[in-house]
Amino acid sequence: MARSVSVKLSRVAEELLGDVDALVAHVLEEIVSALPDLARDPRGRELLASTVRDTIAAGLTVVSRGEPATEVAPPQAGLEMARRLAQQNFPITAMLRAYRLGQAAFQQELITRVVASRADAGEIASAAMALTAVAFNIVDLISEQVVAAYQAERDDWMRQRNAVRLARINALLASRAPDAGDSEPALGYGLDGHHLAVVFWCGPDVDESHRLNTLERLVPRVAAAIGNPRPALMVAPDAATLWAWFPTSAPSVPAITEVLAPVPEVFAAVGDPAPGLAGFRLSHQRARQAQTIALAADPEHRLQVTAGSVLGPLTLLALAPESAAEWVQSVLGELAEDDEAHARTRETLWAYLSSGGSLATAAAELHLHKNTIQYRIRKAEEARGRSLQEGRLEVEVALLACRLLGRTVLRRPRDAE
Repeated sequence: MARSVSVKLSRVAEELLGDVDALVAHVLEEIVSALPDLARDPRGRELLASTVRDTIAAGLTVVSRGEPATEVAPPQAGLEMARRLAQQNFPITAMLRAYRLGQAAFQQELITRVVASRADAGEIASAAMALTAVAFNIVDLISEQVVAAYQAERDDWMRQRNAVRLARINALLASRAPDAGDSEPALGYGLDGHHLAVVFWCGPDVDESHRLNTLERLVPRVAAAIGNPRPALMVAPDAATLWAWFPTSAPSVPAITEVLAPVPEVFAAVGDPAPGLAGFRLSHQRARQAQTIALAADPEHRLQVTAGSVLGPLTLLALAPESAAEWVQSVLGELAEDDEAHARTRETLWAYLSSGGSLATAAAELHLHKNTIQYRIRKAEEARGRSLQEGRLEVEVALLACRLLGRTVLRRPRDAE
């Protein structure tokens, strides 16, 4: 930048520093006109005005003295305003836009004054380039620190709010009281009607700092997928898990499965819809049981969405999933071996038993001939070492455990030992 241009910019900036009120008022008017919510209450307007004044003063000082923009510190009013926006759950993008509007007005005012000083076209162009670089660097530096203050405050605010909400929800889940007292207005969630509880959690591949954000973004998508326009209730019991309740009685597992399919690192356990406060507790209990079963499964076999409605007697195993393997193997015998042949036989047996013992239904489901189904049933009885009619209910539960838990309950093939 030519010295003559530097001198002109310095002189213009010094003049404005001596009478900065008019420029502050102009910039403030521009911002409030475009972003009225930033000044919707007296304290908000006061902070915005102080932020505009201090930022303009810092910019004029840099231009008048030729100091590096890296020496500019963000105004304390700006940092306080960012923290206040975080507490109000107001998007930080509005404040960043305010800085850009201020930057444009700041540059326009200074260039207008440079033109008025009878600068030639080359000097004006040079001054505009220099001002753009200085203003951009200042706004970029301040914005970075403002966003950091906003995020830190939001994280702290959300942790505090979550802790209060979690304590109240835990009290609801633990209580046997027939009514919710003042919990509904405090939680912003109605406890009448039906409730569908879902437990979401992240796998280890998701970065710890992104887990809750990942889960929270999925909840509105799940609500939309199950056709529920009312907001869900959600709370985080830890940094990788989210409990949610949806006010609905609609079938949901297929919809939740579809929503989660693009994010394979996220899992869900779904309770059964149930009415009232008792249903709020029961549905959550079933979802937690389904999560326990899902977590007990070997990772390669784990279902992305586990429904409490399919657990049946396996809910008892949720109390001590580590005991399931010994019991399953004692019921199924060699049929519990972890190899392809026995897996095929188990699936055939499951189709046959779950259809009520219908060879035709099982054959249609598996696209096999009825004679093939009969042959595999005989092989299953040979592998088990006794008839299927002996402890048939236990066989069905053990097969269900194999389907849900996989290698966790299976025995390594003898030729692999």
